[in-house]
Amino acid sequence: MTEDNKAIVRKWVEAWVGRDLALLDQLFAPNYSVNGRLIGVEGVKQAVQFLHAALSGVSVELNEMVAEGDKVVARWTVRGVHTGDFMGVPPTGKEVELKGINIYEVVEGKIVANHEQTNVPEVIQSLKVDS
Repeated sequence: MTEDNKAIVRKWVEAWVGRDLALLDQLFAPNYSVNGRLIGVEGVKQAVQFLHAALSGVSVELNEMVAEGDKVVARWTVRGVHTGDFMGVPPTGKEVELKGINIYEVVEGKIVANHEQTNVPEVIQSLKVDS
């Protein structure tokens, strides 16, 4: 079960990088939530589109992945070039490195919840410096 859940999270990461919005319907539950806030599958699709609008040349590295029961913990790094608006910061052309840790809950083959911590505030600050 834990290996199956890890495979689902890996598919999610591949869909994220590849902008495979159709696959998201298969991977996420309709009641998917992030940090306790319901965003559903449409919210995931919007997040994928936002990332690719803000960054070009997006790559994701799964630094670590651990699973137990219905939980999968992933530590990741996203890299890209800031070529679009990112959280109110106009394009700078700077290299961006987002980092985070997510705890996914997978039930019956679908991701139902995610609790995450990211370095987005730090990235926004770095984009504002000398821009």
